[in-house]
Amino acid sequence: MFGHKTSAAGLSVLSNTLLIVLKLVAGILSGSVSIIAEAIHSTNDLMAALIAFFSIRMASKPADKEHPYGHGKIEDISGTIEAVLIFLAAGFIIYEAIDKIINKAEVEQLWLGIAIMSISAIVNLVVSKHLLRVAHREDSIALEADGRHLTVDVVTSVGVALGLLVVELTGLHILDPIIAIAVALLIL
Repeated sequence: MFGHKTSAAGLSVLSNTLLIVLKLVAGILSGSVSIIAEAIHSTNDLMAALIAFFSIRMASKPADKEHPYGHGKIEDISGTIEAVLIFLAAGFIIYEAIDKIINKAEVEQLWLGIAIMSISAIVNLVVSKHLLRVAHREDSIALEADGRHLTVDVVTSVGVALGLLVVELTGLHILDPIIAIAVALLIL
C-alpha cells in the first residue's frame, strides 16, 4: 500500500504529524527544551515530508507545452528547500536552549519524555527505512532526502531519551538544554 512514491510520502506526513503532537505534549508537560527541540525537528520533518509529497506529485506529471522535458526537477528543488528548513530549525533550537541555560529551567516528568522519545525513534526508524527503499526503487531524490532526514531524527530521539535518563539519574537539569544544542548541531 505504501510502496508507491506518493503513498510513501503520505506515510511520512502521517507519522510526522503524530510524532509532533506526542513530542509537544511531552515537552510542554515536562518543560524539557530537548523534547521541544525534537518537536521542532519533527515539525521540520513534516514540512520536508509535505514538500516531498507535493514535489513527487508534480514531478510525476507528464511533459507538457510549458515543460517539454517533464517536471522531474521539482524534486531537486524540494531537496534544497529541506536543507534551508534544517538550518532554520537548528537556529531556533539553539536560541531556546541558551534561554533555558540562562534561566536555569528544570525538567519534570522525565519518564514521559523518555517514553515518547523512544517511541519516536522506533516509528522514525521504520518509516525512514521504508522511504529509503522506495526512494531507491523509484529513483526519488525527494523521498531519499526525507528518508535521510528521518534517519537523523532516529539518532536525535535516542540521544534525547538517553540524555533525559541521565538527567533523571543525576538531577543535572542543565544537561537538557545542552542536549538540545547537541541535537541542533547534529541536525546541521
